[in-house]
Amino acid sequence: MTTNILALIRLTAALLPLLQNQPHSAIFTVSSGLAFVPNAATPTYSATKAAIHSYSVSLRHQIKSTTTEVIEIIPPYVQTQLTGERQMIDPRAMPLGEFITEVMDILANHPTVEEVVVERCKPLRFAAKNGNADMMFQTRNP
Repeated sequence: MTTNILALIRLTAALLPLLQNQPHSAIFTVSSGLAFVPNAATPTYSATKAAIHSYSVSLRHQIKSTTTEVIEIIPPYVQTQLTGERQMIDPRAMPLGEFITEVMDILANHPTVEEVVVERCKPLRFAAKNGNADMMFQTRNP
């Protein structure tokens, strides 16, 4: 909670006056596909990612008339060391290099994007909109 939410809120509050004095600036937040379809094994982590999404949407709305934009990056399960060495080689996880390449491509080709959602994460991000959030939750949390 301290790292994922409070640090984001406090750092943003501290830097926002400086950012808004720039001709153009951006705040990048990192939520997760787990913000939309949580992992029952990591309820607190999933909840912090949902809070980051909510914070990003609200902050974006609050500062919409300024020169600072809020861009939320919504990753899927990615091959990192977040949960240990095993995650680095987990074939279910998206290779980190592929994730970075796709994110950079989205940012380069969609300059007004508010959410960066790679293809692999779209089923999670849009589960509620597609009417299958409950089914996805059950599938991912047997």
